[in-house]
This record gives sequence, C-alpha cells and structure tokens, in this order.
Amino acid sequence: MILRIFYASLSLILLNCTNAEGQKHPQFRYLSIDAGLNMAGVHSGSQFDRHKKNFGANIGLSGNYSFCETRSIGASLAFEQKGAVDNVFDINTNLNYLSLPLYIQWITGKDPRLFFITGAYTAWLINANRRGEYRDGGEPVYVNDNVSADFRPLDYGLVLGAGMMVRLYDDFDFTVAVRGSAGLSNIATRSGDNPKNYHFNISLGYIYYIGFR
Repeated sequence: MILRIFYASLSLILLNCTNAEGQKHPQFRYLSIDAGLNMAGVHSGSQFDRHKKNFGANIGLSGNYSFCETRSIGASLAFEQKGAVDNVFDINTNLNYLSLPLYIQWITGKDPRLFFITGAYTAWLINANRRGEYRDGGEPVYVNDNVSADFRPLDYGLVLGAGMMVRLYDDFDFTVAVRGSAGLSNIATRSGDNPKNYHFNISLGYIYYIGFR
C-alpha cells in the first residue's frame, strides 16, 4: 500500500516536470551524508512512558535523482537509534535499526534553498537492550539486558521532513534538516498491546554534487 502511494506520487512528479531543463534533468544529482540527534518514543504501548523521550543518534548516506529543478526522489541508508522509557522505573529500551527511507523531495528558492520531503521507510532491527536501574528494598538494581527477542525484526512507516541547503562551493552544500517518522507496524513479538515507533530528528550534513547543480 505504501509503495503504491509512493509510485503514484512519483508519477505526478514526472507529469508536472517540464522539458525546459532537458539538458540537465533527469540526472543522478548528488550524494549526501548527515548525522544528528534522535528523540524517540513508542506509542500504544502501556509499558512505555507517553511523555518522556529516548535520545539517540542518527547517521545516514543518501542519494538524489532529479527529474527537474524542483522535484526529485531520494533514498537513504541510515543507522537510527530509537526506543522508549519505562513508565515506572528509570529504565530505557534502546532499539537500533538499519533504515531505508524512500522519499520525494521538493526544493524551492535560490541560495539558501529550502526543501521538503515525504515518503516511507523500511527498517531492520540490529539489536535491542534495556538499561537503567531501579530500587528493590532500598538497594539499587542495575539492568543491562538484551531484549532483541521481544521485538520484531522488521519495522515500516511514513517519513516527513524539511530543511535548508546552503551553498559552500560549486560542488558542495551544507544542510540542516528536521525529520520525523511514524511507524505503522507493531514492533513487539508479544500479544497484547500494539506498540509502534515514532521519532524526531535534527541533523547536519554535506551534499556533494555529482551532476549539474
């Protein structure tokens, strides 16, 4: 269903792009790398706190294929740390994913340029652990457990983001981006709740132009 929506949107992009820039587009336009901070949580899961957020890192490598000056598609391969906080104890569940977002990008302006993305992601769980501590009879009990078996190996959902591209040199841009994702898949292996991932991310990065700017 998600892929059908993505391909339908891609068809609209191709129809709306004119041939005035035929010498430049379509083209494989650039590669980019970025890294930043994730603020993640899990909703619809009673064992997790709805308000506190789990913090982690994000790093990704992306490619962009443009159909005209303002419209393109992109794909990323990213390492993302997600998870949630226990609703009773000071214990964090940390979920490490290898994620593959596919998205449509709109660019506006000259320099700096603004961009907006929307699309979908698929993610594979690398590992999961629970870390923290609680008190039992006044004595601290430290927790550091591998809980990968409690979570499904595959997650998928929607992505949305916006950012700014600032020209540094003829072949390089500096980027600042804010992104978010909403999972559509139940991530738990146990029956009962239907927990799903969500996260917000702010990142900094660089773009290297392989094709025409």
